[in-house]
Amino acid sequence: MSTRDRIIKSAVNLFMQQGVAKTTTKQIAASAAVAEGSIYRYFPSKDGLAWQVFKEYHQHIAVQLQQSVSQDINLEEKIHSLVSCFLKMADEDWLMFSYYLTSQHTHMKSVTEDMLTPYQVLTEVVEQGISTGGIKNIEANVITAMVMGAVHQIVINKIYSRIKGDLYVHRKLISKTIAAMVRIEACHYE
Repeated sequence: MSTRDRIIKSAVNLFMQQGVAKTTTKQIAASAAVAEGSIYRYFPSKDGLAWQVFKEYHQHIAVQLQQSVSQDINLEEKIHSLVSCFLKMADEDWLMFSYYLTSQHTHMKSVTEDMLTPYQVLTEVVEQGISTGGIKNIEANVITAMVMGAVHQIVINKIYSRIKGDLYVHRKLISKTIAAMVRIEACHYE
């Protein structure tokens, strides 16, 4: 693991345990087994580190979501692929995903229009669904927010220990529920 990656992993672990405000660069350095000055080779500050980690992961999720729907033909498949991808990413790197979701209110105001975001990817799918008649013709941003809220709440409830185990196992139920929520007539998954 590179020095930068060790710093990120240590920082995210500490941020999740005690919050960004209570975490010091000294603690991050000790946890990463690096000199405190090493942090500043990669990040301008502790807050800069927190933002950079969020930003990179935010864009990583968007790219993964975009790739997940690239081969899908119909709207049902796209929704299932988006939900499956999102839940699989949560299961595969729970610490990073937890940080991503719990820190979004702090960092979303810094996201710029030129960044690819999960919201943009989902909005494109929703707009395609509206244009083909698969989704009821309602404001695309309302539908996008509803869908994101449904999936985010599953992860948030796992963070707070209301849901146990892997989330990916629930992908079919969540996909079917979202499809019904946006008024897709039929959902068929293997």
